[in-house]
Amino acid sequence: MKTTAMTCPTCQRKFLSDESPTPPFCSTRCQMIDLGRWFNEEIGVPFEGDSGDAPVEYRDEPPE
Repeated sequence: MKTTAMTCPTCQRKFLSDESPTPPFCSTRCQMIDLGRWFNEEIGVPFEGDSGDAPVEYRDEPPE
């Protein structure tokens, strides 16, 4: 496996990919912090659509 220079998305620490068992994170701690942010809905996948559109899972109308 090729060693790649990476930056941890949680703490911004620079590390080599073969130094961490949890890439793209530098440590399990940073991985768990990121997971907690997802669970608390502090971060998420962007919703693309009109500002008035609700995500599909929240619509009351049947799919077309």
